[in-house]
Amino acid sequence: MIRPMRIVIPLLVIVAAIAAAVAQPAKPPAKTSTTGSTATTTATSTAKPATDTGIQQSLQEILEEPNAPEAYHYDPQGRRDPFQSLIGPAPKLQPGQRPAGLPGFLIDEIKLQGVVRTREQGLVAMVNGPDNKGYLMKVGQKVLDGEVIRMTQTSVVFRQEVNDPTRIERFREVVKDLSPEAKKP
Repeated sequence: MIRPMRIVIPLLVIVAAIAAAVAQPAKPPAKTSTTGSTATTTATSTAKPATDTGIQQSLQEILEEPNAPEAYHYDPQGRRDPFQSLIGPAPKLQPGQRPAGLPGFLIDEIKLQGVVRTREQGLVAMVNGPDNKGYLMKVGQKVLDGEVIRMTQTSVVFRQEVNDPTRIERFREVVKDLSPEAKKP
């Protein structure tokens, strides 16, 4: 007796739901209410043509919504700006942003005047800066875009930082000679 009741009760619920759906009159086409950028369709119609026209109307309204250009905002989340050039020019430094003296000079701005051997410090280079003053440099001395890596009696070798993402090496060697004219044939 319990087994037929398990089947009869769900069957009665299904029949009641079908009867209620058939008994409802057909409603007019779907009305749409827009809130923000989403469109919600409120229609429970059993007539297929009325539903299709309602969907087409709501799609048409969505497509005709004006989109404001300021609606989109790029969030980099720690990534680089994709519209910034990778091989663009190096940023120009203002004189007020540089440290004073040798640490504020670029390698290209330094002019080698001579190399002297001392007892305590070994080889020391005498250079002129862009301010037309004389400075002494030792191996390991840092400048704005690099540092001195070695010296000879006639030259100073700098390791310059290269800010070019297309290059494999991040550094290049720049040699300043005492007599650059002698190298040119």
